[in-house]
Amino acid sequence: MLSGEFDRIIGDGRPLPPVITDPKEDEALFEETDPFVDGPISIDHGINFKVGKGTFLNFNLLVLDTCLITIGENVLFGPNVCLYGAIHPMDPAVRRGIKGPEAGKEIHIEDDAWIGGNVLILAGVRVGRGSTVGAGSVVTRSRIAPEVNGF
Repeated sequence: MLSGEFDRIIGDGRPLPPVITDPKEDEALFEETDPFVDGPISIDHGINFKVGKGTFLNFNLLVLDTCLITIGENVLFGPNVCLYGAIHPMDPAVRRGIKGPEAGKEIHIEDDAWIGGNVLILAGVRVGRGSTVGAGSVVTRSRIAPEVNGF
């Protein structure tokens, strides 16, 4: 299996989920309310990314899930959204390119939010329930109350 070979090469010893060979059993895992993905999307690690029911993930979503990133239920994403949970040191002597450390902060997008196209959400941000983030916004701090941002 290709994913197993990839894990062997990069030294990732975490177990893979079991392979489901029966198409009916595989299809039974999905209900009408499960998240809908309009790919392609890119997820850095994949183990720190949780998505609620009824959520629509539009094409070209980029997720850097160094830390936990949660998406609530019934959330809408426009195309080309980036969720940057990864952070690096500001001091170039510490940052050291690919030899330096990588850290992260969680991102949480609560139920019923709408994230417009070409939005960038940075590490440590919480988007509150029912909030709307306008197209092209760069979200650098949390928005807890339902509100419209970026217009």
